[in-house]
Amino acid sequence: MKIVFASSDEISIPVFRFLVSKGLVDMLITSPDSPKKRSGKLIPPQIKLEALSLGVKVYQPERLGKDAREYIRANTDADTLISFSYGKIFGPKFLSLFQYKFNIHPSLLPKYRGPSPLYQMLINADKEGGISIQDISLGVDEGDVFFRSTFMLDGTEDMEVLRRKVSLEAEKLVEESFAELWTKKGEAQHGDATYSSFIRKEDGKLDFKESAKKLHSLIRASYPWPKCYTSVSGEVLYILGVHGSVFSPFEETNGEEPGTVVSFEKGKGLKVATGDGYIYITRVQPPCKKEMDAGSYINGNSSVIGKILGV
Repeated sequence: MKIVFASSDEISIPVFRFLVSKGLVDMLITSPDSPKKRSGKLIPPQIKLEALSLGVKVYQPERLGKDAREYIRANTDADTLISFSYGKIFGPKFLSLFQYKFNIHPSLLPKYRGPSPLYQMLINADKEGGISIQDISLGVDEGDVFFRSTFMLDGTEDMEVLRRKVSLEAEKLVEESFAELWTKKGEAQHGDATYSSFIRKEDGKLDFKESAKKLHSLIRASYPWPKCYTSVSGEVLYILGVHGSVFSPFEETNGEEPGTVVSFEKGKGLKVATGDGYIYITRVQPPCKKEMDAGSYINGNSSVIGKILGV
């Protein structure tokens, strides 16, 4: 067996390392280097740097058309394609290059098909997440499932933490299923399918009339990107962290207008009224400044107490 591994995301690096350790990865397909915003300097994907350090050849096509197919035919005799967070659609002609085709999808399919299952997992305050290894089909994440695993969430994870967890859980599943991966018969997905969509920067805008639970979930799902934001006295303020677990009971409001910064509580953060309770904001980022904890922010901005965020 020889593998072409397709990924543009560092979340896949532990899986990639494991497969390389088995001596099976012949090529990495990843996205082209992308220009850095301010300098324009081209930045390679982290998975590319990992591949080069491990002696794996790298291919970075703009699209998976005829040129890409001809390049792969000429440069590898791999019979297996394994994809994990690649970001491009595989067409039928491309898939015909391989006898075996596996996709690693971080959800319990058919739940959260599409590009942002982890975001959806946090937005919906799920208590359980999972990884599925599936056949690559022409429909979005519709292929038969070969293996799956589950893990629990504690309600404090932001996207950064969840991605690290999923990265290791995916490696564990691949390691456990490796011996049977090429012989296991897949099973059709059962149950109602749900879908995730692409995340937009504007999805991070906070409306404090929403419930405390919904705001807690959105803030965690949006860090480190796109970052939730509101405004204070007409200036943008990014909200980066919240105290506690979304599964814990939230305090009921006492009549303050949603968005009111009620107080600062040591060990918890800025107490802010919502549509049905309070949340405690632990980290913020004022415009043109670095991220900071709520205590550091309040030291230089004590007048924020009593103000209403977002107006």
